[in-house]
Amino acid sequence: MYEVGGYSLHITGNRHLSADQLDLLMRNAKTPAQAINAINQAYYQLGHLLTTVYFAQRGDVIYAHVVHGRLADVKAPDSIRGYFSGLIGDDDLRRREFDAQRVLANLKSDRAGMDYSVSYQVGKDPSALTLVFNEQSQQDYDPTEFSFAANNYGNRFLGRYFAGGSVTHNFRNGLEAQFSYDRALTEFGEVNGGDFYDGYTFRLNSPSPWGLYGFEARRVDYARFVDARVQSPDDPLFTLDACALQALCSILGIDDGLIVVGGGTSIEDRRLALEAETTVLALTGEQVLLSDALYRLTFTQRLEDVDSRIDVKRGQNLLDEPQQSLELGLKYNQLMRLWGLPSKLAVQGFVDLGFKSDSGTLGTDDTEGAVNLGRRSSEFTIFKPRLSFQTSLTERVELTLSYSGQYSDNTQLPLQQQYFLGGNNGLSAYMPGVLVGDSGHYAKATLAAVELPIAGLRFTPAFYVERGEAWFENASGADGDTRMLSDIGVSFRFSYQELMETELVIARPLSDQNIDEEVREAAEADFFWRLRVNF
Repeated sequence: MYEVGGYSLHITGNRHLSADQLDLLMRNAKTPAQAINAINQAYYQLGHLLTTVYFAQRGDVIYAHVVHGRLADVKAPDSIRGYFSGLIGDDDLRRREFDAQRVLANLKSDRAGMDYSVSYQVGKDPSALTLVFNEQSQQDYDPTEFSFAANNYGNRFLGRYFAGGSVTHNFRNGLEAQFSYDRALTEFGEVNGGDFYDGYTFRLNSPSPWGLYGFEARRVDYARFVDARVQSPDDPLFTLDACALQALCSILGIDDGLIVVGGGTSIEDRRLALEAETTVLALTGEQVLLSDALYRLTFTQRLEDVDSRIDVKRGQNLLDEPQQSLELGLKYNQLMRLWGLPSKLAVQGFVDLGFKSDSGTLGTDDTEGAVNLGRRSSEFTIFKPRLSFQTSLTERVELTLSYSGQYSDNTQLPLQQQYFLGGNNGLSAYMPGVLVGDSGHYAKATLAAVELPIAGLRFTPAFYVERGEAWFENASGADGDTRMLSDIGVSFRFSYQELMETELVIARPLSDQNIDEEVREAAEADFFWRLRVNF
């Protein structure tokens, strides 16, 4: 029994609040109503959704009884009832249990252009509760979105200017389909030896009570020219001890390694035409393991088949790397207050397992310590951690610290699995592919003034410092060195509602390690820009 505001308060039925917790609530309450509301709120904060406090007054005595409800039924449209029907019969429904299903149901309803509200219905038995979902149509719902983009971020393999478009359509059953196309604008110059580049991507995914599942297909075709040293006119053999042909080495993802294709007796310089084809097919899945108002944990899977080839036009095959892999990952996101500041934490970890036996050009060379095509293997294990922490220093100023990495199990990896930096992929003082390796990591610190209103636009200026490293596994001498670059830069982003966003990025080198000066200077970029328009 507690004395609150001149009344005697009797509490029965309490299961989950300790005596110390109840004492604290009662001491802070000025009236019985405040005390009862505090108990209700405490149970909600602990995540007990179906707990209710009933009370009755007899003179100056108030009797409060805590009823722990049982979910007796769910009344909802057929489209989302299946997400919550598995909760029926739960006699201690937790917020994290409900929210894990709500995330997927929200996704399906949003794609269908519907919103819903949730209420509780009490029957004759006060402990038997029914969840009631009421749907209503979203205003200005449009199931189809078109997006067009242009940039000068370049590509690891060729070109500087790129453009593309995508169309995304949401179906009433929750299915989302997306098709995108991007190409190199070689007619604008700075082609880096490129002839053409075409990329096609198709994605399909759908939520269900058991998770989000999908299919992805991607095709990339490109052609480019390289100046190479060739042995004999009819049988190309690219340069001998070291990869002096930097453009070709960058394309193939090697560093000072031996490229052996064919044979011959005489050597001459020649411009070679290369043709590349990459096809990626993948099945994807993601399940919500835990979810609440302030955190979420999901489990992801990706089963992928890759076929990657580079050929000399009307000549020999240079690279042939078929591979299959399974990626398993965990994603954790949390909202918090750190030192009184609103903050967000994101932690992710992925493990990629390559399980296809070596074929093509994979596993064709057992030279110890070298870095070349034949030493690569499709039987690999890769760990990919990611970490991001963001905190609001003021209402408009945010500090973001981020880290990402890739670590191979001492295996030299196929081209499509390699780690690379530059351009839009980190290290924005350089073009993509300035650092390439089997393993590496990247860190960035950003200070940004978020979405300042200017002439109807949202303006976000930012200042950042970044550093990246990459290295080849199972390599000796200079081939095994860790190469490092760092830079400092500013960015200016403008956006208008959800219709348009453009950004200018300017960065300058800070330091480097184990990088050929000529290669580094050739990879430096004055600035990057991008534009995206949505309809």
